[in-house]
Amino acid sequence: MVMCIATLCAGTIAGLGLVGDSSPVLRIVAAGICLLAAIQAFRSERKRKSYAIHVSGTGQIRLSVGDTQADSVRLLPASVLWPVLLILHLQNAKQHTEMVIVLPDSVSSDGFRRLLVACRWIAMRGPDSERREGIAQDI
Repeated sequence: MVMCIATLCAGTIAGLGLVGDSSPVLRIVAAGICLLAAIQAFRSERKRKSYAIHVSGTGQIRLSVGDTQADSVRLLPASVLWPVLLILHLQNAKQHTEMVIVLPDSVSSDGFRRLLVACRWIAMRGPDSERREGIAQDI
């Protein structure tokens, strides 16, 4: 939100010509670009969702989006599991896919590490592991 306001202020300053000796056309173009960037950032800020991810000791993942009830999901192979970035492709029983991006600064460092380890463990087991093993293993 602060970056949106800062971009809007920069566009206003550029448009009014309070800084620099730019031509009026260049100032108006710069102000327009800043205004469009601020509007897009405001719109995306309103659409941002909050996620709660719960991983059980048996590897079952439950995902809550906003205030909705947790839904059981599975981790798809398209997921990216890096030490500095998690891009989780999760699919529920109705085949609806949700992409969740988790950065290390969006959760506690311990929570990020635990989620990374759990997702890697689930990914290594594969989608049919529960059926093959009969009983799921604890992490």
